[in-house]
Amino acid sequence: MKVQEIQCRSALNLSKIPGMDYCLNPYVGCSHGCIYCYATFMKRFRNHQEEWGSFVDAKVNFADVLRKEVRKKRIGMVAIGTVQDGYQPVEAKYQITSQSIGILVENNFPFEILTKSSLIVRDLDLFKRYEKASVELTLTTLDENVRKLFEPKASSVQARLQTLEKLLANDIETTVFFGPVIPYFSDSPEQLRRFFAQMQKIGVSRILVDKLNYLESKIGKIIRKISNNYAPAIPYYRNILRDQIGYKISLRRRVKEVASDFKIAVEVLF
Repeated sequence: MKVQEIQCRSALNLSKIPGMDYCLNPYVGCSHGCIYCYATFMKRFRNHQEEWGSFVDAKVNFADVLRKEVRKKRIGMVAIGTVQDGYQPVEAKYQITSQSIGILVENNFPFEILTKSSLIVRDLDLFKRYEKASVELTLTTLDENVRKLFEPKASSVQARLQTLEKLLANDIETTVFFGPVIPYFSDSPEQLRRFFAQMQKIGVSRILVDKLNYLESKIGKIIRKISNNYAPAIPYYRNILRDQIGYKISLRRRVKEVASDFKIAVEVLF
């Protein structure tokens, strides 16, 4: 993993995500190495030639820049971690996300943290008594072997389930982001039912569901990953690629049908 320290000129940027006024990303790159990641386009802004997932740039002056910006900008909702995970492993050393959250709290900015990292529990005391804080925790599968394939350096399934329990136990507003639903590995009615049942057991009240996007650009890497142990999945992916609209309609129907059996607010994003 190549980690370098850089300087940034801005910290609190306008967001195009519905319901979010700003986005906040303390790092460039993400060491989780998820093979479905949509944020690989960020490479071109820093002229990185390395494979996505093999480098991280830490914006070491980020907190100083943010502290100046919050005094000038109107208060609005902040999404933390839109093109990287603010709680990826380097955060344990640099604590830029933690510093940023402290600044947002001090200046009364509401925020939502988007993460799939168990490191977030380190900062529970920072926002558990702050009513304008919320967390969106990503879970794409309950199968640890599948997690290792698609999210090789992210927190384990068990670690994320334990993190979810801790967030809820501390009365932190928490949504589960079930996305992407991984074709073949988490999209059957049985797999969906198992996922929703586990979430209901833990006490989750809201789940956002999204499909695998940008399949055309990810299919090669996915097939290389699954070819040794999951060869039957290859034609499944190729069929989806040939009829992505049909798959989207079918998956949406499946998700809604299964979700209707559970007492959880489920929103399908596709």
